[in-house]
Amino acid sequence: VSNGAWSLTSGARVFLASGGGTTATPPPISGNSSIVLGYAVGANAIKFGPEPPIQLEYLNPTLVVYPDAHPESTSVDGYTLRYGAATDWATLIAMTGNTANDSDTDITVTFHSAIAQDQWERISRIILLFDTSALPDNATIISATLEIYGKQSNSSPPRNPALNVYSSDPASNTGLVAADHSSLGSTPLCDTAIAQGDWNISGYNAFVLNAAGLAAISKTGITKLGLRDANYDVAASAPPWLASTINSISGHSADNADGRSKAPKLTITYSI
Repeated sequence: VSNGAWSLTSGARVFLASGGGTTATPPPISGNSSIVLGYAVGANAIKFGPEPPIQLEYLNPTLVVYPDAHPESTSVDGYTLRYGAATDWATLIAMTGNTANDSDTDITVTFHSAIAQDQWERISRIILLFDTSALPDNATIISATLEIYGKQSNSSPPRNPALNVYSSDPASNTGLVAADHSSLGSTPLCDTAIAQGDWNISGYNAFVLNAAGLAAISKTGITKLGLRDANYDVAASAPPWLASTINSISGHSADNADGRSKAPKLTITYSI
C-alpha cells in the first residue's frame, strides 16, 4: 500500500487505527481505540496474520474507589441530621445539624413532618468521600459515575422526593460531625436526579456526573460528594404536609455487612 509519500517495505509492521488510515508506526492512542496489526509483503500489499488478524483494543483506564469503612483512614461516608422542635420548612433546611453518623450500615436522606400544621421536625443528608489520589497527575477525566446500592424507600405519603449529587466539605476526611450538615452545596453534579419511585432497593442506583461533577474530582487527594433531596431540600420548597409522616431513601454504606459488593462506589474513566 502506498499513500503517495511512502511505500511499505516487505516485513514492515503496519497499524490500522480506528477510523481508517495506515501508518508504519503505531498511531497515537487517545480515547477508546482499536488497532489491527499486519505485515507488509510488498510495496503495495499487506498481509494480516495469523488468521483472523490480531486486533489490539485500547480501553481508557478506570479507577474504582470506595469510602473507608469505620474506622476510617483516608475517607468516610455517613449522614448528618437536624431534628428537634417543630418548625417551618424554610427554617428547618437552613438550620445547622445536631447529629452525625459515620459508622451506621445505612446512609439515608429523610424528612419527617410534625403534628402541628405545616411544621417539620427532621431532615438528613448524605456525605460521601473518596480517595482519588491514585489518578495520574496528567489524567484527563472523561466520565464518572457515583453508585449507591439501595436498601430502603419509605414514602408515606408519596411525596416523591428525588436524590441528586452535590458537593460536600466536612471538617475532616475521616469522620463526620453535626456541623457538616451545612457543608453540602446546591449545584447539581449530576443532570438526572433519581426519584423515590425509581429508587432500586435491590441493586445499584447510578448517578452519571456532569461537567461540574467531573471538575469536582480531585487528582491529588479526596473527592467530596454528597446526596440531598433535590425537590424539596435544595429547591427550598415545602413538601405537601400531612401530620407525623416520613419520607426516606436509604442505601448501604461502606460499613454494610456485605462489604464492597454493596458499598458506595465512584467509577472514573480517564485518559493519559
